[in-house]
Amino acid sequence: MVPYPDRSLRLLTEGVRNTVLKAFRDQFRSSKRLAPATGPAPDTPSEEDSEMTERISLEGKVAVVTGAGRGLGRAYVELLAERGARVVVNDLGTDVSGFGKDSTIAQQVADLIRSRGGAAIANESDISTAEGGSDLIATTIEHFGRIDLLVNNAGICGSQLFEHATLDDFDHYWRVHLGGPVNTVKAAWPHMVAQRYGKIILTTSVAGLFGIRGQATYAAAKCAVVGLMRILAMEGAEHGILVNTISPNGYTRMHPAAGSRMPERDGKATMPVEAVAPAIVWLASDGCAETNSIYNLEGGTIQRIAIVMGPGFYDPHLTPESIAANYAKVVSIEGFSEPGPFELSS
Repeated sequence: MVPYPDRSLRLLTEGVRNTVLKAFRDQFRSSKRLAPATGPAPDTPSEEDSEMTERISLEGKVAVVTGAGRGLGRAYVELLAERGARVVVNDLGTDVSGFGKDSTIAQQVADLIRSRGGAAIANESDISTAEGGSDLIATTIEHFGRIDLLVNNAGICGSQLFEHATLDDFDHYWRVHLGGPVNTVKAAWPHMVAQRYGKIILTTSVAGLFGIRGQATYAAAKCAVVGLMRILAMEGAEHGILVNTISPNGYTRMHPAAGSRMPERDGKATMPVEAVAPAIVWLASDGCAETNSIYNLEGGTIQRIAIVMGPGFYDPHLTPESIAANYAKVVSIEGFSEPGPFELSS
């Protein structure tokens, strides 16, 4: 993870991970917009706040989650169902690299939710194809009559240096991480437009936002998701469709596949997938009107990630030499601004 706002730190080993995260959080809170208030720690809700916050219910909502048979996706559907949503558990049941198939993975989770009194169906459509995305949404409408929330969580992972990656390797990741959201959103969009309501959650990663060695194929697809979110949020606003992106970190089978040496027991203790799921429920709730935002989620922490611009250096007769002489102004983001959507000049 990269500290905000001025410096870059590379995640060199698992041993420095907590130090990097602490630096990120401390610097983020010290910026002008997030200066900590005096009194209790800002991360800790007061008893008064807890008592006044009404329990969020998703009764009547229909939620579709891709990659929901294991890991983060499973935690999402279990909590969504617990809060009253009817859920569609989509999972092709592949291995961590995206190969193979096991239809029992999704079915087991749907059966578990129903055994607890919830409403759930399993779906094994391959959302990396247009046909699979259409089938998933069609099945949802057939069983539940509507779709209120679409969580694009399905993903694959590996570790490969850029110099060893081929265009086919990139395509393999793009089809799942970018093609999956395109296919499912494309199918769900007309229904959400007709309802004049819908919530879409996409999934990016610190690998794409900040960089992790050996993750070029994965990172390229994950960062492309952010660009997709920007446009979907703009075009969906007039239809009551809200679109956000999360960067979740919960220990799953993807961590060792990506090269992590953290012991599984430690990973599950410090980064439980259950600690990410509450943000999904919040974003799905009627009380949340956020759109076009990115949230980092890990171990009970939620932080908004923003792309900002500093005031920069201006010279109407800009030269290479003037840039070099004023580089400190170029890179400083003190007094930053956060650009909104751009409009093309007519």
